[in-house]
This record gives sequence, structure tokens and C-alpha cells, in this order.
Amino acid sequence: MTLNLTYGDLGDACAAAHALDLIGDRWSLIVVRELMFGPRTSPDLRSSLIGVGPEELNDRLLFLERAGVVVETELGYLTKTTAYALTDWGRELEAVLSALSLWALEGSAHFPVPSTGMTPSGVMVAMRTMVPPRSLTTQDPVRVRWNLTDARCPDVAPQQFRLDWTEFGFDLDVGDLPRVDVAVTGDSTTWAGVALLEQPLDEALAKGDLQIDGDRTALERVIRVFLDAMAAVG
Repeated sequence: MTLNLTYGDLGDACAAAHALDLIGDRWSLIVVRELMFGPRTSPDLRSSLIGVGPEELNDRLLFLERAGVVVETELGYLTKTTAYALTDWGRELEAVLSALSLWALEGSAHFPVPSTGMTPSGVMVAMRTMVPPRSLTTQDPVRVRWNLTDARCPDVAPQQFRLDWTEFGFDLDVGDLPRVDVAVTGDSTTWAGVALLEQPLDEALAKGDLQIDGDRTALERVIRVFLDAMAAVG
């Protein structure tokens, strides 16, 4: 979907205005957020992005591809499936997402941030916003694995993330580790509530929305890091 009249066409040569021509559409940055941890197929994206129609999403992906933000790729070795991934330039938009998130949180007294739902990628981007990768070190390592699904989108496969918190930094990313201290499985919105909004872990476990396997104390230590970061913004 191309814009009929850009800011440049209107005589505005501001780089920020040009950026809005590229990623200022309602769905553009949300598509970028969902691709931040790796390639996704168009049907997968459509299932995660509640409210977007197939034609609208395909138009947006095509525009972002032409703009150099995403690139078409393939998943699998034998049965290849078309998917979309961020380019190196596209991945730099995580800093934009983080800045927008912090700006919104700082102004939440005037216009509160909704707490109705978060996708797995959404909550992990939020966590990396609050505690940037490699920002903290510890002499008592903690390694966590998350397998998160979005209860609102039961047809979308779980996404796996890992935290490797060592003396070298607080490294939160997609993937797995050979050994973890604790594994978390469950709904992404519930995990967001526990990690970012002080909702009780015991309540999430009792309802079955989250399950943990391993060292609960280690997980609670990680949760405290995020809650402290949220409190500092508020």
C-alpha cells in the first residue's frame, strides 16, 4: 500500500516526517514488533495481529519490503514456506519501539497504557525495553526459558525465548540454552502481568495460566528486576 501524497510531496524534508511515511501506518510498527525475534509467515502474523485483515496485512508487508524494512525469506528445508524477516535496518527499529513505549509509560497518568493483552513477541520487546540486553551483570547466574502462547490466538505456535544473566550481562533473546534454572510455560498476557504489572505469580499458577519447572526463587529474582525497572519509569 503506497501513500498517494507523502510529507516530501507536501514540501516537508524533515527526516522524521520521511520516517513516518515509511513506518507511520497503523500496523507497520506492530508488524515490526512481531518480527523482532525472527521470521514469521503471513498467516502467523495475521493470527497474532488481532484486527488486521489479510489484504491489509499483505499490502503492508509489500510496502515494508519495498521500503527495505522487511525481506521475504523461506522456512524449512524440505517443504519450504514463505515468510518475512526484518532486514538489519528493520531490526534497528527496536530502539524506536522502546523509545515510544517509555514515552507512553511516562505519560500514562494522562492517557493510561492498556493492559488487555500482549503477544509473546510484544511482551519480550517490552521486557528488553525495561531492561536492555547486556545492561545488568551478576555473580550469581540465572538462566530462564519461556515457552509462550497467546491465549487469544490458539492456532499460533508457541514462541521460545531465553534469558542468560551472568557476569557478562542480562541477555534476553529468542532461542534456548543447554541448561536452564527454571522454565516458564503459558500465556503471554499473564506473564506480562506478572513481570511488568505486579500481578501475583501464585494466582497465575493457581489458574493454570502459567506453569514453572525449576527454581522458583531464581524466577522471582528475575521478576523483581523487571518490576523495579517499571517502578523507576513510573
